[in-house]
Amino acid sequence: MRLEPHNAIDVVALMRRAARTYPDRIAFQWESGSLAYAALMVRVDRVAAALAGAGIEPGDRVAFMLRNGPTFLAVYLAALHLGAICVPLNFRLKAAEVTFQVLDAEPRLLIADEASAPEAAAATLPPGCRLYIDAPSAGAQSFATLISAAPDHTPAHRIDMAAPASLLYTSGTTGMPKGVIRSHFALAYLIPLRAAAMGIGPGTVHLAPTPMFNAGGHEFMLLETLASGGTVIVRRRFDVTEVIDLVARERVTHAYFVPTMGIRLMDSIEAANPDWTSLMMWMSASAPLPAPLRDRIRAALPATGLWTSYGITEVGAVTFLRPADVMRKPGHCVGPPMMGVAARCVDDAGHDVATGDPGEVVCRSPEAMSGYWRNPAATADTIRDGWIRTGDVGAFDDENYLYLLDRIKDIVISGGDNVYASEVENHLASSPAVQEVAVIGVPHPEWGEAVVAVVVVRAGHMKPDLAAALAAFARADLAHYKCPKHIAFIDELPRSEYGKVLKADLRKRYRDLFAT
Repeated sequence: MRLEPHNAIDVVALMRRAARTYPDRIAFQWESGSLAYAALMVRVDRVAAALAGAGIEPGDRVAFMLRNGPTFLAVYLAALHLGAICVPLNFRLKAAEVTFQVLDAEPRLLIADEASAPEAAAATLPPGCRLYIDAPSAGAQSFATLISAAPDHTPAHRIDMAAPASLLYTSGTTGMPKGVIRSHFALAYLIPLRAAAMGIGPGTVHLAPTPMFNAGGHEFMLLETLASGGTVIVRRRFDVTEVIDLVARERVTHAYFVPTMGIRLMDSIEAANPDWTSLMMWMSASAPLPAPLRDRIRAALPATGLWTSYGITEVGAVTFLRPADVMRKPGHCVGPPMMGVAARCVDDAGHDVATGDPGEVVCRSPEAMSGYWRNPAATADTIRDGWIRTGDVGAFDDENYLYLLDRIKDIVISGGDNVYASEVENHLASSPAVQEVAVIGVPHPEWGEAVVAVVVVRAGHMKPDLAAALAAFARADLAHYKCPKHIAFIDELPRSEYGKVLKADLRKRYRDLFAT
């Protein structure tokens, strides 16, 4: 049964409560400054007035390509305050990728930082969409100019809690991005439950080195910390030396690292033995936590609680594996469903499988998506009788702990980023030199998985530097993390009797490609 949202408190109201209770406490800290709670809300109101002055009304989309920092947070909260729909875009996208997403979302505004400005400027924007650059030298298109022209009055709107609050682009098996709709109620609902589960409160100091545009970057721990009166420390980029110093100097209590970050951190932690005694929670998510890395963290930081979590953008967080269970539950266990989430493993007909048997993981939760933006067919295919199909294969044990076994959706998780094989395949297949291509993920000691393209070359196009040429072809139009780390050539792709490429055979063939 879906909970009724009419009495729920929206996200910005939760932030204002924290500002009234802790006005002088530092809420947000970045490389060159910090904001106390009261000052943060003043900035949010100023940006909200500017957006309203630019014509933003409830239901309008506000897109932004911004790295971690105060502008991202202020735009995000200001848009929510106005009842607009936030569209945080990956700042690493190329112009063609930006074009697809903004033409789909049709925002009234696109705000980009200085580094993202060239790709944003090269993109095709929908009619009526204006581009603003958050940079000192942006001239008439400067976001600062928009702010300075803002009216004094900040409009307030009654928030329809069932209405869309954010639009998060993700991809499926088709490789084409889809906009995941998160309602105001869904966003607000997750905050108190997750804060309670993770022990987040006024004394929390949360280090957030992952990109804020991602759902895990802003919905997972960051919003909970700000609503609770804690302090969030963000960085635009992940630097091992800086992170090790920050945790010790700022007495960080909670941190979220993808496994790739963990591998890099542990090399330095084991060598330097820093004072990380303040760290209560090391949360590992976005990709499976390798057992060797788990053991290294436990050995080097015995007083730190090591957590893992499983989730998808369409549902949010699904499970938590708590410190007491990290060693007790071996292999691919990701824990029991968290409070407020129901999860099952089902067969192709949608019936529950027996305990221990594999099936597709399906979930339901008030924080889950309302559907895909302007894509009723994909919505109907993913949401069945209120249950969201994850595309992941799992099994429950007799304690209701979930084990992830495989992925139905053809996704490579490299460094915590989802890479959709079909999207990369579609791009490489457009090269005149490529006859066929299959993209797979293979084990990698640092990235967890590496993107590998297996190519059948078109007759007459083979040449000694073809691998380098195809790599450059990919980098020209795809974000760097999507590009193959290795391109292999093969005479013929293995196929089933039905003509389907046998990717399992390819993964087996190339599984030791990056073995050390």
